[in-house]
Amino acid sequence: MSTSPIPSVWILDDDHDDLTFIRLAFQASQPSIDALTISNSDELLPLLASTKERPRLLLLDINMPRKNGFETLAELRSLPEYAELPVIMFTTSSNSVDQAMSMALGANQYLTKPVGYNQLRQLAQNLSQQWGLT
Repeated sequence: MSTSPIPSVWILDDDHDDLTFIRLAFQASQPSIDALTISNSDELLPLLASTKERPRLLLLDINMPRKNGFETLAELRSLPEYAELPVIMFTTSSNSVDQAMSMALGANQYLTKPVGYNQLRQLAQNLSQQWGLT
């Protein structure tokens, strides 16, 4: 497990199964990466404000009730204290319009969720290396 007082990766998605599988994929990484799961986009800013250390990476789903991923990303990028927080849009959508919108709003990367757990584990390992989470 990470020695960081907070999980390195925060995952914001309204699908509880997706949250579980993504968290498990990061935990299966070598070395294991702690992940915090958040199912309601309204919880993100209060959680960020209440923690002393920011996550090293935020995975953000687009399709969520109340406040979607685009709105959440725009809100994050409008606040100077979170403008540099690494955000990956992590969604089932492979729509190029969604990808362009995500990048225009300030996402660092756009990834389509893999269909299988083994691919998800490999993706988590790759993200851990790419973003220096270990």
